[in-house]
Amino acid sequence: MNQNDITINILIPVYNVEDYVEECIESILAQIDNRASVLMMNDASTDNSASIIEHYKKHPQVEVFDAPHNRGLSATRNALFDMAQADYVWFIDSDDVMYEDAYSSVMSQLEKLNSDVLCADYVSLRGEKEVKKKAFIGKDNRNLANNNNDFLDNIIANNSNHVWNKVFRRQLIQDVRFKEGLNFEDILFMTDLSLKDFKYSYLKYPVIKYREREGSILKNLDKKYVDDYLFAFIYRVENYQRGGEKDGYRYLQYKVYKRYIGLLNKIAKNNQKDLLRDTYDQYNDFFSGLYLTARKELPLYQKTILDIKNSKLDKMLKGV
Repeated sequence: MNQNDITINILIPVYNVEDYVEECIESILAQIDNRASVLMMNDASTDNSASIIEHYKKHPQVEVFDAPHNRGLSATRNALFDMAQADYVWFIDSDDVMYEDAYSSVMSQLEKLNSDVLCADYVSLRGEKEVKKKAFIGKDNRNLANNNNDFLDNIIANNSNHVWNKVFRRQLIQDVRFKEGLNFEDILFMTDLSLKDFKYSYLKYPVIKYREREGSILKNLDKKYVDDYLFAFIYRVENYQRGGEKDGYRYLQYKVYKRYIGLLNKIAKNNQKDLLRDTYDQYNDFFSGLYLTARKELPLYQKTILDIKNSKLDKMLKGV
Protein backbone atom coordinates (compact mmCIF):
# COMPACT_ATOMS: atom_id res chain seq x y z
CA MET A 1 0.00 0.00 0.00
CA ASN A 2 1.30 3.42 -0.90
CA GLN A 3 1.72 5.61 2.15
CA ASN A 4 -0.18 8.48 0.57
CA ASP A 5 -3.22 6.24 0.04
CA ILE A 6 -3.79 5.58 3.75
CA THR A 7 -6.37 7.71 5.55
CA ILE A 8 -7.25 7.72 9.22
CA ASN A 9 -9.93 9.27 11.42
CA ILE A 10 -8.97 10.02 15.02
CA LEU A 11 -12.14 9.85 17.13
CA ILE A 12 -12.28 11.73 20.44
CA PRO A 13 -15.28 11.67 22.81
CA VAL A 14 -15.22 14.70 25.13
CA TYR A 15 -16.87 14.91 28.53
CA ASN A 16 -15.81 17.11 31.46
CA VAL A 17 -12.09 17.15 30.69
CA GLU A 18 -11.39 20.88 30.71
CA ASP A 19 -8.02 20.35 32.39
CA TYR A 20 -6.77 17.87 29.79
CA VAL A 21 -8.53 18.14 26.44
CA GLU A 22 -6.42 20.94 24.96
CA GLU A 23 -3.20 19.02 25.63
CA CYS A 24 -4.75 15.96 24.01
CA ILE A 25 -5.76 17.82 20.85
CA GLU A 26 -2.51 19.73 20.54
CA SER A 27 -0.47 16.53 20.87
CA ILE A 28 -2.37 15.15 17.87
CA LEU A 29 -2.38 18.24 15.67
CA ALA A 30 1.37 18.62 16.16
CA GLN A 31 1.90 15.25 14.45
CA ILE A 32 -0.73 14.53 11.82
CA ASP A 33 -0.50 15.26 8.11
CA ASN A 34 -3.16 15.59 5.44
CA ARG A 35 -4.01 11.88 5.58
CA ALA A 36 -5.63 12.31 8.99
CA SER A 37 -8.67 14.10 10.34
CA VAL A 38 -9.90 14.51 13.91
CA LEU A 39 -13.56 14.05 14.84
CA MET A 40 -14.57 15.22 18.31
CA MET A 41 -17.93 15.08 20.03
CA ASN A 42 -18.90 16.96 23.16
CA ASP A 43 -21.09 14.64 25.21
CA ALA A 44 -23.02 17.44 26.96
CA SER A 45 -20.13 18.45 29.21
CA THR A 46 -21.01 20.53 32.25
CA ASP A 47 -17.58 22.16 32.55
CA ASN A 48 -15.61 24.30 30.09
CA SER A 49 -14.77 21.43 27.70
CA ALA A 50 -17.26 22.52 25.03
CA SER A 51 -15.86 26.03 24.71
CA ILE A 52 -12.30 24.68 24.56
CA ILE A 53 -12.97 22.35 21.65
CA GLU A 54 -15.08 25.02 19.95
CA HIS A 55 -11.85 26.88 19.18
CA TYR A 56 -10.74 24.02 16.91
CA LYS A 57 -13.73 24.19 14.60
CA LYS A 58 -11.81 26.38 12.17
CA HIS A 59 -8.96 23.91 11.88
CA PRO A 60 -9.12 22.28 8.42
CA GLN A 61 -8.54 18.78 9.79
CA VAL A 62 -10.93 18.97 12.75
CA GLU A 63 -14.67 18.47 12.97
CA VAL A 64 -16.52 19.19 16.21
CA PHE A 65 -19.97 17.81 17.02
CA ASP A 66 -22.37 18.13 19.94
CA ALA A 67 -24.34 15.22 21.36
CA PRO A 68 -28.05 16.02 21.94
CA HIS A 69 -27.66 15.02 25.60
CA ASN A 70 -25.21 13.11 27.76
CA ARG A 71 -25.11 9.56 26.41
CA GLY A 72 -21.87 8.12 27.80
CA LEU A 73 -18.57 7.04 26.33
CA SER A 74 -19.81 4.06 24.32
CA ALA A 75 -22.65 5.92 22.61
CA THR A 76 -20.35 8.83 21.78
CA ARG A 77 -17.73 6.53 20.29
CA ASN A 78 -20.43 4.79 18.24
CA ALA A 79 -21.75 8.11 16.96
CA LEU A 80 -18.27 9.26 15.97
CA PHE A 81 -17.58 5.95 14.24
CA ASP A 82 -20.76 6.32 12.21
CA MET A 83 -19.38 9.59 10.82
CA ALA A 84 -15.94 8.20 10.05
CA GLN A 85 -15.06 7.60 6.41
CA ALA A 86 -11.32 6.91 6.45
CA ASP A 87 -9.58 3.57 5.94
CA TYR A 88 -8.64 3.36 9.62
CA VAL A 89 -10.00 4.67 12.90
CA TRP A 90 -8.17 5.41 16.14
CA PHE A 91 -10.21 5.97 19.31
CA ILE A 92 -8.36 8.32 21.67
CA ASP A 93 -9.66 9.43 25.06
CA SER A 94 -9.76 13.18 25.61
CA ASP A 95 -7.74 13.12 28.83
CA ASP A 96 -4.84 11.23 27.25
CA VAL A 97 -1.96 12.41 25.06
CA MET A 98 -0.61 11.11 21.75
CA TYR A 99 3.00 10.06 22.33
CA GLU A 100 5.77 11.82 20.42
CA ASP A 101 6.19 10.43 16.87
CA ALA A 102 3.33 7.99 17.44
CA TYR A 103 1.41 9.08 14.35
CA SER A 104 4.30 8.62 11.91
CA SER A 105 5.17 5.26 13.51
CA VAL A 106 1.59 4.02 13.16
CA MET A 107 1.20 5.17 9.58
CA SER A 108 4.56 3.73 8.57
CA GLN A 109 3.63 0.29 9.89
CA LEU A 110 0.19 0.38 8.29
CA GLU A 111 1.81 1.29 4.98
CA LYS A 112 4.24 -1.59 5.24
CA LEU A 113 1.95 -4.33 6.56
CA ASN A 114 -1.60 -3.26 5.65
CA SER A 115 -2.76 -4.75 8.98
CA ASP A 116 -6.41 -4.85 9.93
CA VAL A 117 -5.56 -4.11 13.57
CA LEU A 118 -2.40 -2.49 14.88
CA CYS A 119 -1.55 -2.99 18.57
CA ALA A 120 1.02 -0.76 20.26
CA ASP A 121 2.65 -0.06 23.61
CA TYR A 122 1.74 2.93 25.76
CA VAL A 123 2.95 5.01 28.69
CA SER A 124 1.04 5.30 31.95
CA LEU A 125 1.06 8.78 33.50
CA ARG A 126 0.96 8.62 37.29
CA GLY A 127 1.23 12.22 38.34
CA GLU A 128 4.64 13.31 37.05
CA LYS A 129 5.87 9.74 36.68
CA GLU A 130 5.83 7.99 33.31
CA VAL A 131 5.75 4.17 33.25
CA LYS A 132 6.16 2.33 29.94
CA LYS A 133 3.67 -0.47 29.38
CA LYS A 134 4.26 -3.38 26.99
CA ALA A 135 0.92 -4.26 25.44
CA PHE A 136 1.70 -7.33 23.38
CA ILE A 137 3.45 -10.65 23.78
CA GLY A 138 5.38 -11.67 20.70
CA LYS A 139 7.42 -10.30 17.83
CA ASP A 140 6.78 -6.89 16.34
CA ASN A 141 6.61 -5.56 12.80
CA ARG A 142 4.87 -8.54 11.22
CA ASN A 143 1.32 -9.62 10.50
CA LEU A 144 -0.32 -12.38 12.49
CA ALA A 145 -3.60 -14.12 11.72
CA ASN A 146 -6.40 -14.24 14.25
CA ASN A 147 -6.63 -18.01 14.24
CA ASN A 148 -7.64 -20.17 17.21
CA ASN A 149 -8.23 -17.17 19.48
CA ASP A 150 -4.65 -15.96 19.05
CA PHE A 151 -5.60 -12.28 19.23
CA LEU A 152 -7.80 -12.60 22.30
CA ASP A 153 -5.33 -14.93 24.01
CA ASN A 154 -2.69 -12.22 23.64
CA ILE A 155 -5.07 -9.60 25.02
CA ILE A 156 -5.87 -11.84 27.99
CA ALA A 157 -2.24 -12.66 28.71
CA ASN A 158 -1.07 -9.03 28.90
CA ASN A 159 -4.33 -7.41 30.12
CA SER A 160 -4.32 -5.03 27.15
CA ASN A 161 -8.05 -4.51 26.64
CA HIS A 162 -7.72 -0.81 25.79
CA VAL A 163 -8.94 0.40 22.40
CA TRP A 164 -6.87 3.60 22.43
CA ASN A 165 -3.54 1.81 21.94
CA LYS A 166 -4.89 0.09 18.84
CA VAL A 167 -5.81 1.25 15.34
CA PHE A 168 -8.58 -0.53 13.43
CA ARG A 169 -9.48 -0.91 9.78
CA ARG A 170 -12.87 0.77 9.63
CA GLN A 171 -14.51 -1.87 7.48
CA LEU A 172 -13.48 -4.61 9.90
CA ILE A 173 -15.41 -3.14 12.82
CA GLN A 174 -18.50 -1.89 10.98
CA ASP A 175 -20.70 -4.23 13.00
CA VAL A 176 -18.69 -4.21 16.23
CA ARG A 177 -20.34 -1.69 18.52
CA PHE A 178 -19.46 -0.40 21.94
CA LYS A 179 -22.18 -1.62 24.29
CA GLU A 180 -23.97 1.45 25.58
CA GLY A 181 -24.77 2.07 29.21
CA LEU A 182 -22.07 -0.28 30.48
CA ASN A 183 -18.66 0.27 32.02
CA PHE A 184 -15.70 -1.81 30.79
CA GLU A 185 -16.83 -1.34 27.22
CA ASP A 186 -13.32 -2.04 25.91
CA ILE A 187 -13.35 -5.59 27.33
CA LEU A 188 -16.65 -6.26 25.57
CA PHE A 189 -15.47 -4.64 22.34
CA MET A 190 -12.26 -6.71 22.22
CA THR A 191 -14.23 -9.88 22.88
CA ASP A 192 -16.59 -9.17 19.97
CA LEU A 193 -13.69 -8.23 17.70
CA SER A 194 -11.94 -11.51 18.46
CA LEU A 195 -14.77 -13.43 16.78
CA LYS A 196 -13.70 -12.08 13.38
CA ASP A 197 -11.01 -13.17 10.93
CA PHE A 198 -8.32 -10.54 10.48
CA LYS A 199 -4.60 -9.89 10.48
CA TYR A 200 -2.99 -7.88 13.23
CA SER A 201 0.47 -6.57 14.04
CA TYR A 202 2.43 -5.22 16.97
CA LEU A 203 4.13 -1.83 16.95
CA LYS A 204 6.85 -1.93 19.58
CA TYR A 205 6.57 1.76 20.36
CA PRO A 206 4.32 3.71 22.75
CA VAL A 207 1.52 5.58 21.01
CA ILE A 208 -0.47 6.99 23.95
CA LYS A 209 0.26 8.55 27.30
CA TYR A 210 -2.56 7.20 29.43
CA ARG A 211 -3.43 9.43 32.33
CA GLU A 212 -4.25 7.58 35.56
CA ARG A 213 -6.41 10.20 37.17
CA GLU A 214 -7.00 10.64 40.88
CA GLY A 215 -10.33 9.58 42.36
CA SER A 216 -10.50 6.28 40.53
CA ILE A 217 -13.90 4.61 40.54
CA LEU A 218 -12.21 1.65 42.22
CA LYS A 219 -12.21 3.66 45.44
CA ASN A 220 -15.98 4.08 45.32
CA LEU A 221 -17.45 0.74 44.37
CA ASP A 222 -21.17 0.47 43.78
CA LYS A 223 -23.48 -2.23 42.48
CA LYS A 224 -23.49 -0.97 38.88
CA TYR A 225 -19.71 -0.93 38.78
CA VAL A 226 -19.59 -4.46 40.20
CA ASP A 227 -22.29 -5.77 37.85
CA ASP A 228 -20.68 -4.22 34.76
CA TYR A 229 -17.22 -5.46 35.73
CA LEU A 230 -18.30 -9.04 36.29
CA PHE A 231 -20.62 -9.02 33.27
CA ALA A 232 -17.69 -8.06 31.03
CA PHE A 233 -15.69 -11.11 32.08
CA ILE A 234 -18.66 -13.46 32.10
CA TYR A 235 -19.40 -12.25 28.56
CA ARG A 236 -15.82 -13.02 27.56
CA VAL A 237 -15.96 -16.53 29.01
CA GLU A 238 -19.28 -17.25 27.31
CA ASN A 239 -18.16 -15.89 23.92
CA TYR A 240 -14.68 -17.38 23.79
CA GLN A 241 -14.44 -19.47 20.61
CA ARG A 242 -13.67 -22.95 21.79
CA GLY A 243 -11.97 -25.40 19.46
CA GLY A 244 -12.00 -28.37 21.76
CA GLU A 245 -10.53 -28.11 25.23
CA LYS A 246 -7.91 -25.55 24.27
CA ASP A 247 -5.46 -24.40 26.92
CA GLY A 248 -6.41 -20.78 26.28
CA TYR A 249 -9.91 -21.33 27.60
CA ARG A 250 -8.66 -22.77 30.87
CA TYR A 251 -6.24 -19.87 31.21
CA LEU A 252 -9.10 -17.45 30.60
CA GLN A 253 -11.11 -19.12 33.36
CA TYR A 254 -8.07 -18.87 35.62
CA LYS A 255 -7.62 -15.16 34.96
CA VAL A 256 -11.34 -14.41 35.32
CA TYR A 257 -11.61 -16.22 38.64
CA LYS A 258 -8.67 -14.21 39.94
CA ARG A 259 -10.48 -11.04 38.84
CA TYR A 260 -13.58 -12.12 40.75
CA ILE A 261 -11.68 -12.76 43.99
CA GLY A 262 -9.76 -9.52 43.53
CA LEU A 263 -13.02 -7.58 43.24
CA LEU A 264 -14.49 -9.21 46.33
CA ASN A 265 -11.30 -8.34 48.18
CA LYS A 266 -11.62 -4.67 47.19
CA ILE A 267 -15.22 -4.62 48.41
CA ALA A 268 -14.18 -6.25 51.68
CA LYS A 269 -11.35 -3.75 52.21
CA ASN A 270 -13.87 -0.94 51.69
CA ASN A 271 -15.95 -2.55 54.44
CA GLN A 272 -18.98 -2.59 52.11
CA LYS A 273 -20.59 -5.60 53.77
CA ASP A 274 -23.97 -5.46 52.04
CA LEU A 275 -22.38 -5.15 48.60
CA LEU A 276 -20.01 -8.01 49.41
CA ARG A 277 -22.81 -10.35 50.44
CA ASP A 278 -25.03 -9.38 47.49
CA THR A 279 -22.17 -9.90 45.02
CA TYR A 280 -21.27 -13.27 46.47
CA ASP A 281 -24.89 -14.44 46.51
CA GLN A 282 -25.49 -13.33 42.92
CA TYR A 283 -22.28 -14.48 41.24
CA ASN A 284 -20.53 -17.15 43.24
CA ASP A 285 -22.27 -20.13 41.61
CA PHE A 286 -20.90 -19.05 38.24
CA PHE A 287 -17.40 -18.27 39.45
CA SER A 288 -17.07 -21.30 41.67
CA GLY A 289 -17.91 -23.32 38.57
CA LEU A 290 -14.98 -21.68 36.79
CA TYR A 291 -12.74 -22.50 39.70
CA LEU A 292 -13.69 -26.16 39.79
CA THR A 293 -13.43 -26.75 36.05
CA ALA A 294 -10.31 -24.68 35.42
CA ARG A 295 -8.16 -26.22 38.13
CA LYS A 296 -8.62 -29.73 36.69
CA GLU A 297 -6.35 -29.01 33.72
CA LEU A 298 -4.14 -26.13 34.80
CA PRO A 299 -0.44 -26.47 35.62
CA LEU A 300 0.29 -27.12 39.29
CA TYR A 301 1.46 -23.57 40.05
CA GLN A 302 -1.75 -22.08 38.63
CA LYS A 303 -3.87 -24.58 40.55
CA THR A 304 -2.03 -23.56 43.69
CA ILE A 305 -2.70 -19.87 43.00
CA LEU A 306 -6.40 -20.57 42.45
CA ASP A 307 -6.58 -22.57 45.66
CA ILE A 308 -4.96 -19.73 47.60
CA LYS A 309 -7.36 -17.21 46.08
CA ASN A 310 -10.33 -19.45 46.83
CA SER A 311 -9.23 -19.95 50.42
CA LYS A 312 -9.59 -16.21 51.02
CA LEU A 313 -13.35 -16.35 50.46
CA ASP A 314 -14.23 -17.61 53.94
CA LYS A 315 -12.04 -14.95 55.55
CA MET A 316 -13.59 -12.17 53.46
CA LEU A 317 -17.14 -13.33 54.19
CA LYS A 318 -16.61 -13.86 57.90
CA GLY A 319 -18.88 -11.57 59.85
CA VAL A 320 -20.88 -10.52 56.79
